Amino acid sequence: MENKTPGAFRAFLFSIPTRDAIMAPLKDCLNEVDHMDVKTAERTLVLDAPQNVALLQMLRQKSYEAIYTVKSAVGLRVANGETMVSAANAEDLDALITLMGPDTLKNTIYLARYSLYPVLERRLGTLKPHCFLQYFAQRDALTPMTCSLDIRPVTLADAPFVQAHYGHGHGARLEYVEERIQKGPGYLALAENGSIAGFILTHTEGSMGMLEVLPPYRGMGIGPALEYRLAQELDRRGLYIYSNVLPDNTNSIRIHAKLGFTRCPDLVSWLDPMAQE
Repeated sequence: MENKTPGAFRAFLFSIPTRDAIMAPLKDCLNEVDHMDVKTAERTLVLDAPQNVALLQMLRQKSYEAIYTVKSAVGLRVANGETMVSAANAEDLDALITLMGPDTLKNTIYLARYSLYPVLERRLGTLKPHCFLQYFAQRDALTPMTCSLDIRPVTLADAPFVQAHYGHGHGARLEYVEERIQKGPGYLALAENGSIAGFILTHTEGSMGMLEVLPPYRGMGIGPALEYRLAQELDRRGLYIYSNVLPDNTNSIRIHAKLGFTRCPDLVSWLDPMAQE
């Protein structure tokens, strides 16, 4: 009698699903869950898009690792263990903190409504705030601005100059400047002699920033022209147009008013654990 065991065994082996075949439905399921989470978060955040624009930008850039939603509250876990949170009221923010857990919120936190800081302080302890005014705009609502200088995209070769002159060399690490130039967009204005007169980039959260006009070139409309050019490019890429401004930065406040930005009613804040001081 013919021994059919080897052939049957081979047939059995070939009938076992591969790892990819097993994982594919799971990956599709996870992708669908992630897609649903994004849609839920977006629907919640757009109810007050100007105040929540930083979180909306992170979703649009796909710059998040996890999404949490509770009623009007949305939380994002982003790079380097940092988080971003927003809520329409204290009760929902409190529920979001419970959902995310203290371990998730142990590093720097971006709070879209600084008026809700007491909730975070009660749940997580005293945090060190860095507060900003937030400005938001639709491109077609902005007043076009130009200047007499040429404006071109910033390149990696410009990184040392940008780092040395932004905040007098104390505004950002060179590695951060290089990262922002690579991810873009960013622009600089060139004087007639080829010298860099000013520049502007975007931050990790997609806000317009790092705007600097060198002293000899101030008062020539370079700042508004750079900001308008960057706003055009953000809009072309399908990204939100917004920026965060220190409350005592009167020049930047004036530029945003001149361009036609809308100022959000509440401050936004980056909150650091006191232990990091």
